[in-house]
Amino acid sequence: MFVLKNAWLTIRRHLARSLVFFLACLAVAALTLVGATVVKIDRTARTSGYEAQTADAVITPKKGSKAKPLGWEEYSKYAQQLQPTLQYKAYFTETSRVGVEGLTAKGTFSILGISSKDAEPSLPYGTFRIIEGKGIDYTSQDNSGVQSILISEKTARANKAKVGDKVSLTNPVKTDMTAQVKVGGIYTYGKRSVPESAYDTIYTGYPVFANLELDTASEPGSEGHDLHVAFVLSSPSDYREFIKAMRKNGLKESKYDISSPSLDRYEKQLKPVHQAADQARTGIILVSILGGLILLVSLFLMLKSRRNEIGMAVTIGIHKARLGWQFALETLLLSIPGLGLGLGLGALVSKPLIQARFDLGKLAVAADISLVWRVALIGMAVCAVMALVASLRVAAFKTSQLYTNDLEERA
Repeated sequence: MFVLKNAWLTIRRHLARSLVFFLACLAVAALTLVGATVVKIDRTARTSGYEAQTADAVITPKKGSKAKPLGWEEYSKYAQQLQPTLQYKAYFTETSRVGVEGLTAKGTFSILGISSKDAEPSLPYGTFRIIEGKGIDYTSQDNSGVQSILISEKTARANKAKVGDKVSLTNPVKTDMTAQVKVGGIYTYGKRSVPESAYDTIYTGYPVFANLELDTASEPGSEGHDLHVAFVLSSPSDYREFIKAMRKNGLKESKYDISSPSLDRYEKQLKPVHQAADQARTGIILVSILGGLILLVSLFLMLKSRRNEIGMAVTIGIHKARLGWQFALETLLLSIPGLGLGLGLGALVSKPLIQARFDLGKLAVAADISLVWRVALIGMAVCAVMALVASLRVAAFKTSQLYTNDLEERA
């Protein structure tokens, strides 16, 4: 109790110096925890977060090769070969020229049949945004049995068309194949740049496309006819197995590339996370160096002028071990509360601070308890080292210094 009382009195006697030491501990702990949280977000996103993603596998002709896009026959063959070893789902889109009656303004229209909503992020011009009406109904028809289509805002404005208008679609090759549809919605692409031809695209569910026999009117890869099939796999590891299986089944690497747009999009979304983690690592180093210097200077100043105090205490019979414990306790009384409050503050502000400083979107999270404990253990180890240094100052005091003339020392 005597040691604790003396330690507290010393802290109060040198309040400014003690406050600097305390605040330095608090700031280093809080900023280190925030930085460590960003680094952990990046590590999680690269490892378990990445492995938790579904992967869509897309096959395209290699640039520079003379390979033709795969057709339905080839896709069916490869799909059958995969079934014994890999579980997968699939989505697809197919594009063709189409004749249109009911839109008065002349234009060359393409129709894009979409198998499911899963395919929308991978559309040729990116996702669309509905501004009137509804999106594509992939599950049912309306009561009249008429399927719906989506037209662009530009097409609707040029033709004075509105939601609910009837339109007739015609297969340009098999002109006897027609389908009556209605305008179910009007879309736009927003502010991003797309070619003018994108606004002449009619979007619909795949049944409309198939009923017009547009899938057999020409071969994929011919002018205006594109087929996009994606195999949806449960994980990146299955995606890697898919690539091995496709190569083994005869899909030549020299002619066809296999890619995953969903994993590419995920990697693109992670670029700000990687940059934030690099900045956080640099920040942790700088905070540690600057904070460490402040703490060392404060500790040095705290110990430098106390030779006479040590000498007086030894003279009146106070044991060095007891005095060393007092010095260590002074350091711990400042550093441990500073560490604790710093960790609490860091945990409290980590999420809003990360959101404000870094563009991490939904990945921005608060510091979890395991990370708090990890930083706390490191911090307590540093506190223990500083307390040890303080106590060693007493141990290093030589009794012979009690009889040293100060004037002779200065001379």
